Amino acid sequence: MDLLRVIFEKQHELNKRILKERHGLDYDEICDQQKEDKDTVKNRVEWLLNYNRAQIHESIEMEDDLPWKWWKDKEKIDWENIRMELIDELHFWVSKCQLVGLDPDNLTELYMKKNKLNQIRQDKGYGSSYNKVDEHGVEDNKRIDEIIKNDVNK
Repeated sequence: MDLLRVIFEKQHELNKRILKERHGLDYDEICDQQKEDKDTVKNRVEWLLNYNRAQIHESIEMEDDLPWKWWKDKEKIDWENIRMELIDELHFWVSKCQLVGLDPDNLTELYMKKNKLNQIRQDKGYGSSYNKVDEHGVEDNKRIDEIIKNDVNK
């Protein structure tokens, strides 16, 4: 069972229902990366912002369960609630992925590339001697395939 695929499918079902029942919108249409008309893009941006803000607030709720307030005692940490807040964040994170056209396959592929780039950055002194912008002003994220290929050949 591909658990990431199941999570994406369940989130798709939920978003499709909520957007149709509560907002009269077609989630499939908003997520369709082939549709670039003004209204679809406007809706996609609006919902990307909605999901992003919701994820941020879930993160804040999780943070409030931790003893970060040095002026206040927090004797017991509710780890179960922290886990639930993280799941709430996952709901909104997956929703954002779907809106920008990331499915489990291309999400995994992009993650693996970015993880490899982050390893290369660390190997080459990220934050000190490594410069992620080349002599033409292009960031390494834009040259990720080239950088990974060159690193493998060394």
